[in-house]
Amino acid sequence: MSYWLYQLNQKSWVPERYRLEIWENERWAWEVGKKQSKGVPSPGDVVVFFYAPASGNDPGFYGWAVVTEWAHSQLYFTPVSPSNQLKMHPWWDDRARALADAIRGKMTQATMWPMSVEQVRELRRGVTSWINGATE
Repeated sequence: MSYWLYQLNQKSWVPERYRLEIWENERWAWEVGKKQSKGVPSPGDVVVFFYAPASGNDPGFYGWAVVTEWAHSQLYFTPVSPSNQLKMHPWWDDRARALADAIRGKMTQATMWPMSVEQVRELRRGVTSWINGATE
């Protein structure tokens, strides 16, 4: 299983629209523009949704999903818990910023990046802490 970061642009698809349209257990398909990897997602992989701070005032990690299919630069996925909670209160603190910066590296303008094992561990720790009330 692999993890992927999918970056959303607040100007192109505002967080309010994400909150309204994306619900746990519904199937979606999105186009993937520039991908920072030669590999592609496989069914069962996890994709994490992130809004960068550069294009709006509501950045953070908004949720995650299970990949159901990859076909012709289309990512098919189903959001899972705690996505409904995260979209209402995105994980965004110094830890979240550091993790996003580490995943994206110097190329911050792409759509999708693979995540390392340590980045996945940090994601899980951060989301769990955030959801359990260790917010700033």
